[in-house]
Amino acid sequence: MNRLSAKPACLIFVAALVLFAAPPVAALQPAASNGGSTVCAGVPAETGSVLDSSVATAEDVQAFYQAVKALTTEIDALCRQDKTALKRIKHQAKSVAFEMSAGATEPTPYLNGGRLVVEFYGGAFDAQAFRRAARKALLGQRVPHND
Repeated sequence: MNRLSAKPACLIFVAALVLFAAPPVAALQPAASNGGSTVCAGVPAETGSVLDSSVATAEDVQAFYQAVKALTTEIDALCRQDKTALKRIKHQAKSVAFEMSAGATEPTPYLNGGRLVVEFYGGAFDAQAFRRAARKALLGQRVPHND
């Protein structure tokens, strides 16, 4: 009887070891296009390069993906509040790319080749400051990098 009751417990223990000891491969692979998401009513948004595991931990990558969701929300808010920004993003930035950048403490937006690029490492950020910086970038004004 003891062998039968110990067997399921052993299987659960082994399963837990495999689950927690396996490297988080899925968390380190970049999403190709954020599931086809858009900002500002139709501008394609995608997740670009993500740092590899020698530079960023799995937790850092997860924080970056969470920040991308929040940054997308902030860009949408900017478009709702500022019609000039909406017009500029639709005509000058044909897409938005979120890039994971080591050392970027605050998100840094800039225009590059018809795309609004937002570099950020992940984690919490000042939403109001980001909206101001994104507006400046869309208007062609210089935005200081937060290296």
